[in-house]
Order: sequence, then C-alpha cells, then structure tokens
Amino acid sequence: MSSVNIIITIIVLLVFLVCYAFLAQTIRQKKEQRNRMLAALKARSRNFKFMLNGFPQGFLQRDLTLLVQRSLIDVCEQLTRLEPKEPGHVQDLQLVSTQMAETQRHAKPTAQVSLENPQQLKEVKLCLEELHRFIHQIESKSILSSNQADGYRNMIKQLVLQITVDGYVMQGRLAQQSSKTKLAFHYFDLALKLLQRESKVGQSPERLAKLKTTHQELQKQLQAEQEEVPVNEQEQAEAEEIASEWDKFGSDENVWKKKNIYD
Repeated sequence: MSSVNIIITIIVLLVFLVCYAFLAQTIRQKKEQRNRMLAALKARSRNFKFMLNGFPQGFLQRDLTLLVQRSLIDVCEQLTRLEPKEPGHVQDLQLVSTQMAETQRHAKPTAQVSLENPQQLKEVKLCLEELHRFIHQIESKSILSSNQADGYRNMIKQLVLQITVDGYVMQGRLAQQSSKTKLAFHYFDLALKLLQRESKVGQSPERLAKLKTTHQELQKQLQAEQEEVPVNEQEQAEAEEIASEWDKFGSDENVWKKKNIYD
C-alpha cells in the first residue's frame, strides 16, 4: 500500500471517529435532555394531582379547578408523547379529561365547604400556597395576563380567608368542649372580626350571621360566669400566630419568585 493510500485511510478513519464521537455526544445530550424533561413533567404531574386531591370536594372554585385540570392535561399529553408505551400516562389523561368535563358541566358555584379538622386545614393551606406559586410562575411566563392572574389570586385570597376563619372556629369549638368560655370567645371574636374586615371578599352572609349569634351567646355566657378564665400562654401564642398568617399570606413576593418545577 502506498503512502498516499495510508494517509487517506488514516484521514478517513479520523473523520469517522470524529463523526462517531459527535454523534454519540449528540445522542447522549438528547437522552439527558429527554430524561430531564421527563423528570420535570412527572414532578409537575404529581404536583397538580396533589393540588386537585388535596382540596375537599367542592372547596375550590370552578375556575381554579379548571386551571389546574387544563395544566394537568397538558402535562399528561406531553408525557404520553415522550413515553407512548407507558399506560399510566394515558389513564391519567383519560381520568383528568373526564373530571374536567364534569367540572365544566357544573356552571353554578357550589356552597362554601367548611374544613372539619386541623390536618385537613394544614393540607389545604399547603395546596393553596402551591397554587398561588403556580399562578405567579405562569404569569411571569406571560401564559396568564396580569388581570387574569389577579383574578385567580383574589379567589385564593377568598379561600385563605375561609380556612383562617375555619381554623378559628375549630379552636373555638374545642375550647367550648373543654369549658374554656373565655378562650372560645377569643377565637370566635377573631373569626368574626376577620370576616367583618374582609367582607368585600364575598363571604357568605349566612355564615357571618351565624358567627355573630355564637359570638353574642359566648359573650353573655362570660358575663354570667362572673369569673375570668385565663388564656393559656401557649394557646394565646398559637392564636396570635394564626392571626398573623392571614396578613402575611402572599406578602413576600420573593417566595413566589423562586425557581421551581414550573420553570
């Protein structure tokens, strides 16, 4: 074999090796990109399911429910395209599509749903915080206009008000069951003042009237007992902490601006 042929052969081999290395790197990068996208989509799917399943039936307003359901459908469709052989994605897509169709059929707003226990209250609060964060993220990407985002945030504010009042009422009833009239009055007084202060948010007038009645009854009971029932320091601290949550909610915009799974 002549030296020219040897040189040509070496050049061809080098070109082949370079092309192979480039192709292998491209394939590896695409695979890594696909895996990252899958991980992000699956995290979003879990998060949307958490939001939908974490609220009691009928608690979330129709528009907010549809927003989360539409987002979950979009994620399921992307997962189906990336993993067409995974039956779970198709099943999730069918399920949430059915749920969304059911939500769309119920045009009339449902009656307010009161929370019944502290654990449920905690879970709903976490879901509302996550939903608030999600709305901020899609607004920052111009998926929602500022007016649309403000409308959703006002709905969330109404729900935060609702669960804060529910928390006060829960504590008030527990105090009543323990014959702690002064502490019960304290919690119902907080609930009533909060509803009166934020009445523009659209709370039920029936609930406001019911709270006023309970508040008046407890006030009369306190006067009749003719003795002071001291509020436990720990209970007082818990009450003040709960009261501050309403004013703090959504005030720290830096919390909502952190990167998360919606980026």
